[in-house]
Amino acid sequence: MANRLLKESSAYLRQHAEQPVEWYPWGPEALEKARREDKPLFLSIGYSTCHWCHVMAHESFADAEVAALLKEHFVAVKIDREERPDLDQIYMLACQFFTGAGGWPLSVFITPEGIPFFAGTYFPKQGGYGINTPGFIEILNYLATRWRSERQALLKNGHEVVKLLRSMEQARPVDEVLGVDLLGNAAEHLAENFDQENGGFGAAPKFPTPHQLIFLLRWHQRSGSEIALEMVEKTLDKMADGGIFDHLGGGFHRYSVDAQWQVPHFEKMLYDQATIALAYTEAYQISGKQLYAGVVAAIFSYLERELRGAEGLFYAAQDADSEGVEGAFYIWSEAQIKTVLGPSAGEHFCRYYGVSEKGNFTEIEGGSVLCRVTNEKADAELKQELAASRQTLLKARVKRQVPFIDKKVITAWNGLMLVALARASVVFKEPSYLQLAETAAVALDKHLKRDGGRLWRRWSAGEEAAIPAFLDDYAFFIWGLLELDAAGADSTFLELAQQLTKTVNEFFWDVQGERYFYSAIDAEKLIARNLELHDGALPGSNSVMIMNLLRLAAITDAGDSKKRAEAALGRVAGLAAQTPLLYLQYLSALDEYLP
Repeated sequence: MANRLLKESSAYLRQHAEQPVEWYPWGPEALEKARREDKPLFLSIGYSTCHWCHVMAHESFADAEVAALLKEHFVAVKIDREERPDLDQIYMLACQFFTGAGGWPLSVFITPEGIPFFAGTYFPKQGGYGINTPGFIEILNYLATRWRSERQALLKNGHEVVKLLRSMEQARPVDEVLGVDLLGNAAEHLAENFDQENGGFGAAPKFPTPHQLIFLLRWHQRSGSEIALEMVEKTLDKMADGGIFDHLGGGFHRYSVDAQWQVPHFEKMLYDQATIALAYTEAYQISGKQLYAGVVAAIFSYLERELRGAEGLFYAAQDADSEGVEGAFYIWSEAQIKTVLGPSAGEHFCRYYGVSEKGNFTEIEGGSVLCRVTNEKADAELKQELAASRQTLLKARVKRQVPFIDKKVITAWNGLMLVALARASVVFKEPSYLQLAETAAVALDKHLKRDGGRLWRRWSAGEEAAIPAFLDDYAFFIWGLLELDAAGADSTFLELAQQLTKTVNEFFWDVQGERYFYSAIDAEKLIARNLELHDGALPGSNSVMIMNLLRLAAITDAGDSKKRAEAALGRVAGLAAQTPLLYLQYLSALDEYLP
C-alpha cells in the first residue's frame, strides 16, 4: 500500500512511496501527530541520486520489522535535501556536533519542537559491520526506551546543539584587516594540503572543489605565483585523465573514492558540471591548454544530451546506480570493448584507457573504469581512431539501462549553469553557449519567479514552482545574470539582477550582523535561522552575494551595494583568517574588492 509520499513532487520522496514505513513529508501534519502522540520524529534526509540512500532504503525502509518499530515509537519523515537545504544544513550541523562527521542519508531524531537528540548517517538494519557499529533496529529500540524513561538526559546534548546554532546566528565578527595577507595565507594552506603526485587536496576521497582552484588562479594573477598555477593545472590534468571524468559521455562524477581520481562515486550533479566547467574555462584563459577547452565542450555536450529539459532548463542530477549496481552503466570489461570495437581498435583503446582482463573496479568482476593511463603521445591517426572508438562505445552504452535522472529544476544550480555557459561563451568565442544561457535565464524568470518578484526554489514541467527560494537561489541566479550582461546579452538581464538584489536586501539582510541569512525573514520558523558563510560542495552563498554587490557597484555606481559588500567582507574576514580553506569563495570576492 502506498504511503503519503506518493503524491509528492520530489522524486526522492516518491522513491519511498511504496515502502511499508508510514512516511510523512515534512510539514504541519507530521509535527502535529508527533505532538499529539508525544512521539519523537525520525528524519531521513537524502536525495534521489544518493547511492547509500538507496542502500538504506533497501535494507531498512523496505523491511516490515523496521516499519513496525518506526510506526509504534516515532513519526517517520522523509526530506529531500535538495528541496529543503535549510533543514538539511541545521540537522547536518547537529549530526556533526554529535558524531564529528556527516553525510547522506542523514538520520536524525528530533522532538516535536525540532530539537535534535540523536543523529548519524547510514545505519545497516543489524549491527556488527564494524567496531561498535549499532544496527538501525538496535538504535530504534534504545531511543524508544530512553524517550520514555530518561527523556531529559536524552535531550541534554540536543539543547546544547540549539544553543550552538543560535550563537552562530548571533555571532560577532573577529577583528581582521581586509588585506592581501589573507589571500596569501590561504594560498599557503592550500599548498600544504596539496597532493603533489595526484593533484587535488588532502587524501581520499577526492572532491573536485572548483572554488579552491578558481581562488588559486586569481592568486596567480595577483601575485604571479607559479606554484598556484601548477597546483591548478596538475589537478585539472589528473581529473581529466581519471575515471571521475566520463570519457565517453562527458561530464564529471561526484567524487573519487581513491586519491588518484580513478574510481568515482558515479552520480552526476548539475552543480558539479557548472562549477567544474567554470574552473576549466578560467584555467584555459591563462594556460591556453586545448585539453581544457575539450573538457568544457564535453561537459556541455553531456548537459545538452542528458540534463537539458523543458524550455532549456537543466535537470538536477543523474543517478549512480543502474540494474541495482553502482557504476554498472559506466563499467567495461576488456572482452566487451574488443567485441564492440574489434581486436585491433579494441587493443589500442584498452591500452590507452587502462582496461585489463583483471579490471580496476572491484564491485564488478573484470570491470574497468575508463582512465587515460598511457604516457604515449597519440599521433593524428591514433587520435582519430580513439575518437571514433569513443563514439562507437557511447552508442553501445546507450543500449544499457540508463541511470535515473532527477528532472526537477533547482534555481540555484541553474544559476550556476548560467555562469559557466556565459563565461565560456566569451572565452571560447562560442555563441551557442550564450544562447543556451539566455534561453535558461528567460525560462527561470518565467517559471521560478512570481508573487511580486520573489523566487522559488524548485520547478518541474507541468507543475507550479514550489518552496520559497533560499539565499543561494538568489545569489547564484544574480551571478548568472551578471555574467550574461558581461557576455553582451540583452540589458534586461542586468535589470533583473538589480531587481532580485533589492529583494535579497529586503528579505535576507541581517541588519545587526551585516550579512545575509540563508532563509528569508518570512520563511518557515525553524530552531535557528542559518547563516551560510563558508563554502561546502558549492561556494558559500554569502560570499557569492558579496561578489555580486561589488560587480553591481562597479556597473551601476550603486553606493548602497558597495557599502553592504564592505560591511559583509568585514564580518567574515576573521573567520577566513582562522580557517581559510573554508572561505575560498569569500577570498575570491575579497580579491575582487582589493586594488
